[in-house]
Amino acid sequence: MGMNTAKFQHGGRDYEIRIICDGEAVYVKAFHANRPVNRFRYEATVDTVSDLSAVTGLDAVKHLIEIAKQDVVSGLK
Repeated sequence: MGMNTAKFQHGGRDYEIRIICDGEAVYVKAFHANRPVNRFRYEATVDTVSDLSAVTGLDAVKHLIEIAKQDVVSGLK
C-alpha cells in the first residue's frame, strides 16, 4: 500500500489531501492538523483510473483531489 499527499492552504490553514492506493483502489481524504476535515472519502478502482486515462486522457486521481479540495473550501462536513 502506498500513500502520497497533496498540500494546500485555505483560510490561513494548512490542509493535506492523502492519496492511498491499496493495489485495488485509490482513496482520497482531506486532513487538517492530522485529523479528517470531513466525513467524505473519495475513491475509484485502479481499473477505473486506468480505463479513464486510456479512453479519455483524464487523470481520475487529480479529479478526486480537486473534489476533496473543493469540499474543504465549501465547508462541507
